[in-house]
Amino acid sequence: MFSMILTYSIQTIVILLIIFTVLRNNRKKIGQGSLSLLLSLLGMAVSFEFGDYIFGDQLLSFLGMSAWSNPVNNTGFHYTIFVSSIFFIPSLIIGYKNSEDFGALIGRRVSSIYLFIIIISLLFFIISCLSK
Repeated sequence: MFSMILTYSIQTIVILLIIFTVLRNNRKKIGQGSLSLLLSLLGMAVSFEFGDYIFGDQLLSFLGMSAWSNPVNNTGFHYTIFVSSIFFIPSLIIGYKNSEDFGALIGRRVSSIYLFIIIISLLFFIISCLSK
């Protein structure tokens, strides 16, 4: 447990150092478009698994909802996709509207990739349900 926490702490510190270095060398202004990057990072944090901990599952549990369509054995459709979409869709819109701001381009691209993967996953899930 301690090694896992240490590993994630080191990764977080390295990511923050990279972000601060990029910000120091930044030529673009930080504005509303920068929120696109922040929202895409939050969307990724909701959907990633950190060891046995998934922030999106814990958030749904806190709200009194199940994270899976079949909560008995955690199978079926994983509702965390919708929670992450709550962050990715506004990130995509903000990134397009304020594309000249720092982080808007990367936030828009990350959100586009994740939303594409979510849509493809939904299509596969629907096809698998219909084929039964």
